[in-house]
Amino acid sequence: GSVMYRGERTPHDPGLMAWDELNETQQSLFIEGCNLFNDGKFWHAHEAWEDLWKSLKPLGKKVETDAVQGIIQIAALLYNYERKKIRGVVNMASKLLVRLSGVEHGMWGVDVSKLRTSLIPFIRDAASDEPNWNLETTSVTIEIA
Repeated sequence: GSVMYRGERTPHDPGLMAWDELNETQQSLFIEGCNLFNDGKFWHAHEAWEDLWKSLKPLGKKVETDAVQGIIQIAALLYNYERKKIRGVVNMASKLLVRLSGVEHGMWGVDVSKLRTSLIPFIRDAASDEPNWNLETTSVTIEIA
């Protein structure tokens, strides 16, 4: 179900756009994406976040815009893992690390550093000589504080 959040959301790196600087549409797209992601609907999460990304782009907030793109790429990586696409997983891994490099701990209540770490087993498996493809993608979740 949908939940409305009020006030500060931690973890949130200082200097990044505050949660309440996002308009209601942006907030609901972000939360919708997180809920879809947690349901394992990576493709749909990607689409919700893509709309958010497009709305952030003209604001000239590079770190936040890049971070949203990085989170989109996390969904894409897991989507590719489910489809046993080695290249898709490995390519996304290098891209998303660059995109998320501006966020040390978190943004808008999402623990970005934890999220990055949780992808390591998937990247390792896909990059190995003989991937097992046996990891549960739904084990990666975005806890919204």
